[in-house]
Amino acid sequence: MSGDESLPSGDPLPVLILTDNPYFNKIGLVLYEYFTHFKTTVNNEFKQYEIWQVMLITVALTLMSEAILNFLIQEEPLLSRLKKGLFKAARASPIIGTIIKEKVDKTKAEMANDGPWVLPEGHTYLTRLPEKGLSDKDLMVVIDKYNSLNDVEWQKGRCSGTIYCAEEDKNEMLSEVYKKYCWSNPLHVDCFKDVRKMEAEVVTMVGKMFHHPGQASGSVTSGGTESILMSMKTHRDWAREVKGIDKPNIVVANSGHPAFDKAAAYFKIHIIAVPVDPVTFAVNPRDVAAAINSNTICIVGSVPQYPHGIMDDIVALGDIAVRHDVGLHVDACLGGFLIPFMEDAGFPLPLFDFRVPGVTAISIDTHKYGYTYKGSSVVLYRNVELFYHQITCTTEWPGGIYASPTMAGSRPGANIAVTWAAMMSFGRDGYVSATREVIRGARYLIAGLEKIEGVEVMGNPVVSCVGWTSKVFNIYNMSSDLTKKGWNLAVLQFPAGIHIALTRRHMSPGVIDELLSDIRESAAVQMLNPGAAASGAAAMYGMAAQIPDRSIVGDISREFWKLYYSTGQTELENGDLK
Repeated sequence: MSGDESLPSGDPLPVLILTDNPYFNKIGLVLYEYFTHFKTTVNNEFKQYEIWQVMLITVALTLMSEAILNFLIQEEPLLSRLKKGLFKAARASPIIGTIIKEKVDKTKAEMANDGPWVLPEGHTYLTRLPEKGLSDKDLMVVIDKYNSLNDVEWQKGRCSGTIYCAEEDKNEMLSEVYKKYCWSNPLHVDCFKDVRKMEAEVVTMVGKMFHHPGQASGSVTSGGTESILMSMKTHRDWAREVKGIDKPNIVVANSGHPAFDKAAAYFKIHIIAVPVDPVTFAVNPRDVAAAINSNTICIVGSVPQYPHGIMDDIVALGDIAVRHDVGLHVDACLGGFLIPFMEDAGFPLPLFDFRVPGVTAISIDTHKYGYTYKGSSVVLYRNVELFYHQITCTTEWPGGIYASPTMAGSRPGANIAVTWAAMMSFGRDGYVSATREVIRGARYLIAGLEKIEGVEVMGNPVVSCVGWTSKVFNIYNMSSDLTKKGWNLAVLQFPAGIHIALTRRHMSPGVIDELLSDIRESAAVQMLNPGAAASGAAAMYGMAAQIPDRSIVGDISREFWKLYYSTGQTELENGDLK
């Protein structure tokens, strides 16, 4: 260095300018001058304070800075949190809050007066045990009376999904198996060794269906929701132990099943929702990749997703999972006993299972197209090391060491037994045949919908679920028309639509043709007055979709389940037993 560039003895930053490059030396000098000026300014400002005061100010500024950073940098976007805060403040205000409360209370009152909890004439609620038990004969009379409450003809294929099996002879066989195992509980494996064998075989057989590379690891659960819950809990615990993640998130398309939201609520996992394409209704893998961050434990793909029946690109998602070292859960709850057989049935699909590197877990419902009783599902993992994180173990309990692989401790062994029996009864050939029948029916329905004026199929469904909408008229009005004609279909939102999950019940002669005829008739009526406002249940659903404060919708939804458990306000004298 030249003499005019020398620094005072003991200067804290000489290393910045002790280089052989004059350009960097000049930069160092500029930085040094700024630092010196900053240091002098700060020292002068704090001369008036004692040391303890400076320390207190420093601590306060540090805590305040941390609070601001925590507010700004969270998994949930700032705009979303501000929006929630604004709605919360609005509901708390005297004027707006009163208006909202009046409208919500009115909706709740309408729900209370129109729903399955409103019993028809001749039916009343039981509110306490009978003083004397009923004879078997009398009990069956009461059961038959309860059964008369049902008015949806699911036996004739009038429901979306719900009941999947159509063979009455298999129902008789499964009922016999259920009866034989109705008291079994795999928690007591020493007492029910046969149920343990069946569960292990079900997991292994389903693993082979999905090309598991070795000994399949997983368990039978009570349904798709529990399978998803178990997988998310497993990925959370794995990521915490292996990667040290204590604020986990999962990346899911907004078409993903609400079970992922439930898992997030139960296990303190944040959901990063990725919107699907508004035309194809498929999630873009690039959007999934962009949403991943250092706290991501798992991404999700559906095969297919429920609303529109669209298959996510599992190969692309698998590549993303490998590159980012995160899990990939494939949700095959809906299509799990269709997609493994579609190639043999003449409808090949892109890869979706353990053949795809990066897939770490798959959920498969056996109680849908596996044609067994509710509730039964299977969750599979790529390796046993991951499965270990599903198991909870209490080692310090005075009652002994307690370990359990699922949410429930005691489980109905009968459900495992009938699942095993259904799989053995159908066999691969039976499932291929049933799959061919259902997929042909779905393609027939799609072709029919595409010919109806004003109706548009949502995306390109390739399995058993089909959604349709209209850009001309209010599709919820069509939903009301179909309900009046005896159909029990699902309604979609964001955007509005109607959905059906086709089952073997719909494959009975004339069922799909009748549905198409009713859709065609409704569309023709709607086209005469496409601007007609919705009424009744259609209006309520349309209104719910337009409410920006989703907490209000959640409040009304919770009211539904409060009413579900309602038995009326008046204590009756043993109701139906009179």
